[in-house]
Amino acid sequence: MQHLEFGDLEFIARADRTLWHKTSDTLFLSDLHLGKGAHFRQAGIPIPAASEVSDLDRLIEAIKDTQVTTVWVLGDLFHQPQSITNAQMDRWHDVLDPLQVELNVILGNHDRQAESFADALGFAIHPEPTLWRGIELAHHPDDDSAYRIAGHIHPQVEFKAASDRLSCPCFAIKHQRLLLLPAFTAFSGGPRFQPKDARCFAIVNNDVLPPTN
Repeated sequence: MQHLEFGDLEFIARADRTLWHKTSDTLFLSDLHLGKGAHFRQAGIPIPAASEVSDLDRLIEAIKDTQVTTVWVLGDLFHQPQSITNAQMDRWHDVLDPLQVELNVILGNHDRQAESFADALGFAIHPEPTLWRGIELAHHPDDDSAYRIAGHIHPQVEFKAASDRLSCPCFAIKHQRLLLLPAFTAFSGGPRFQPKDARCFAIVNNDVLPPTN
């Protein structure tokens, strides 16, 4: 974990890819992409079903570990709403319903026509952006806005040493006013930031490294 100051608030960047505001018992994440593996399998690409189970297990553990009362998903709760099945909804409901936390979502570009699914899983749907304690919550970044926490980009940081390169998911702060969350799903790619591009808090194994600059 790494303490991270943004705006006038202090957060904790966690290795499970969530951002924790301890004072308000609130957990932030983005790009959960429920159903992504199943969507690829429907297209004949053999993505293991275990990837989605692992993501949900990680979310459950994050909520239990932090004992938060509120969770915000900043977009792309689902991957392809048109392909969601009743069986998937039943499984997701069985996972989320016992958690007894307030669930909030700002719908992202993958969440088109997903309002009924989000509502059925107990999520309150909020507009983009939504102001929270002086900070905009959104799915899409905006370099010209006031302080904003967003997803969508799936940031990664690239380290170079001689001929070696290492890419890791990260929390990235650009221009001091934009905080990009890593994709919560481990089944994702994303642009690679150089340390000169942003203050990057790399996630390596079960730790979050100090910022790169």
